[in-house]
Amino acid sequence: MKNALNIVLNFIVFPAFAILLLYLSFHGIDLKVIWNDLLKANYSWVLLSLVFAIIGFYFRALRWQLLLQSVQYYPPIRTTFYAVIMAYFANMAIPRIGEITRCATLHKTNQIPIDVSFGTVITERVIDIITLCLVILSVLVIDFSFFSSFFEQNILNYISEKISSSSIYIYIFALALISIIVLIVIFKTKLQQFKVFKKTTNFIKGILQGILSVIKLKKRMLFLLYTFLIWLCYALMTYVVFFAIPSTSHLSFSDSLFVLSIGGLGMSAPVQNGFGAFHWIVSRGLMLYGISQADGLLYATLCHESQTLMILLFGPITMLLIMLYVRKHQQKI
Repeated sequence: MKNALNIVLNFIVFPAFAILLLYLSFHGIDLKVIWNDLLKANYSWVLLSLVFAIIGFYFRALRWQLLLQSVQYYPPIRTTFYAVIMAYFANMAIPRIGEITRCATLHKTNQIPIDVSFGTVITERVIDIITLCLVILSVLVIDFSFFSSFFEQNILNYISEKISSSSIYIYIFALALISIIVLIVIFKTKLQQFKVFKKTTNFIKGILQGILSVIKLKKRMLFLLYTFLIWLCYALMTYVVFFAIPSTSHLSFSDSLFVLSIGGLGMSAPVQNGFGAFHWIVSRGLMLYGISQADGLLYATLCHESQTLMILLFGPITMLLIMLYVRKHQQKI
């Protein structure tokens, strides 16, 4: 039943939602004009943005390596980088499966326990959410009156509506969680007799060990530097695409921070690789600058589809490299 639900969600509901968002984004837009403009774009800037994306992936692998080292695991940067690429590749198929794929890849190449590495990934995600919030805050500081209305109308109102409509479910979930914790504490001695309980508790301990890896970091300044460089690369890859088309070539680097912040929110939507959500929110955001919806969609398409094609190209290559690495490692053993 659970597997059937996952199949329905990941391969029917989420893709349908992405198609709906794409339809709403491009509804009323002359696709022939978009296609002609895509052909006229300056792709040297798009290629440069992909270079920044790859550099960002590399810094992400370096940062993840620091967290793993803090819990006494020392994978080479080569396999850590492979795992990061595989995460992006996996997200093309199923939303948010990339985090688990990263850990499974590293377990295959370096025998690092999945529970521990997954805990470090959770830590990374928390750090990235905090960083994204800081980027949004910096955007608001730059021009509060200009940007605040967009975040209020398109983000805050949507979130508040979802929370208010789901409040009863939140209360039920919280009550059920508290009840489960109380029952576990009361019947802990009896539950320890079951292997499933032992395996579950060990798995949770492993995750917690990974989450707490940030506390044990010895190179904290280097960790912060890698985080800064990751997001700088994201900002630069957003910025340089401005110059690929005339309608956005006048925008500044500070404007790219705004596009980065809303694009990051779009990519976090529960659809494959942010399809539809990214296009919709970025095109609406660029309309604040007087850029037409068609040109906003043109920019969003250049950004999103170029990165998508890059991952689709690098994904299978990385899978092959992982197979060769594992085979070589097994031969040495």
